[in-house]
Amino acid sequence: MSKSRVERARDPAEEPGNGHQEPPELSDMVTGLSRQNTVYRRTLEVCDELADAVLDGVDPVELTRVLADLVDKRIVLMDPAFVPRAEAGADDDSAALRWDRSDPSIDRLLRALVVKRRPLRVPSVPGSLLEQGCLITPIVVGDEPLGYLLVLDRAGDSEPDDVDLLTATYAATLFALTLAHERTSTELGLRYQRAIVDALTSGHFLDADDARQKARALGLDEAVGCRIGVVHVDRPESPRDVDAVARRLSAALPRAVVTTHESRIVLILPDQAPRMGEGPSPTPTASLSRLWERLANATNATVTCGLSEHLTHPEHAPHGLRQAEQAVDLGMRLGRVGQLVRYDDLGIYRLLLRIGDMSELWRFADDVLGPVIEYDTTHKLDLVKTLSEYLRHQGSLKQVSRSLHVHPNTVAYRAQRIEKLTGLDLADPDDRLLAHAAVKIVEAQRAVDT
Repeated sequence: MSKSRVERARDPAEEPGNGHQEPPELSDMVTGLSRQNTVYRRTLEVCDELADAVLDGVDPVELTRVLADLVDKRIVLMDPAFVPRAEAGADDDSAALRWDRSDPSIDRLLRALVVKRRPLRVPSVPGSLLEQGCLITPIVVGDEPLGYLLVLDRAGDSEPDDVDLLTATYAATLFALTLAHERTSTELGLRYQRAIVDALTSGHFLDADDARQKARALGLDEAVGCRIGVVHVDRPESPRDVDAVARRLSAALPRAVVTTHESRIVLILPDQAPRMGEGPSPTPTASLSRLWERLANATNATVTCGLSEHLTHPEHAPHGLRQAEQAVDLGMRLGRVGQLVRYDDLGIYRLLLRIGDMSELWRFADDVLGPVIEYDTTHKLDLVKTLSEYLRHQGSLKQVSRSLHVHPNTVAYRAQRIEKLTGLDLADPDDRLLAHAAVKIVEAQRAVDT
């Protein structure tokens, strides 16, 4: 006899757990949903912790550490130029990430990131700079990349983890907020700093006390003097070139105040006054001199710097700015583009600069050396150059001959010719001073003309 519907419903043999098996498709579906639920719950937990950290006001470096602790993996935060800014994670003692764009595989990877602007999983390539696999997620605000977030694979990871992709995508949004806030705060701080520097160096202060208060606001120590520097960036391709130079200066000279204005950078460098019997303090100039060669090789633009004398008080800043501007301007006129030009080293040019009127200076030079200049033009010689070397070597025929690669007798003949043309006595100190000043004016004008 067949069983009734109720009997069949109550038959223990057909109840679950008594030998009845669910269909394989249903079992796989339940397992998949369970795993997906675990992934989402874990992702939400991590995202909530990250959001709390952002609301607490952590900076990008601290946020990197928080993310690394939450996912138990090594995290690397890179800037838009792919330079690591912060690293934290499971093995903080491990070697820093090394990516060299000269490596073709690295260069292709970074170019792809710039173009696609979406998360990219990079597999491990043993024996290369990509030996450790990772997930790279761009950090973007609008169309502007602010950086890149890397989640490095752990040793033994067999397959990509969905949690990493979901978490990194959400984390990139939080990093974008943090980096944008940091940049806004930095820009506001720089504007405030620029306003104070402009006021101090342009003389827009009430009195000495007001100037010193502005110096304190910039973090300058009144007991230590300073020097003013003006950096000219020659034909920058964009404002970013000037900003890049300013960032390098700030990093290399952490005690300096660095501000930008169009293609010019103004520096205020703390500087201990030289002691009696000693030369100028090496603190700012030595640092700048060492920096300048590296800077020239590290940037696309040509940068020239003028540096003022030591200033004992903040209220002297406008005077220092004029000196630095004169030094950089004269340096470029005299063919010292790309160099550090110290006002202290300008010699007689310091007196000539005080006159300012180049036409008046040229009239003076023409009065003293006019016949020599005309003789050079007519005979295709350069007696002005000979006179310059003669004065520089204090009349030593041997040294001048080595400098000009001519015979000493030739130098002696030219010196006599100069004396005859000008009526100067090159053995007379006053005449030598006149000749020296005139030569410097001619050299400066020729530098401008060329």
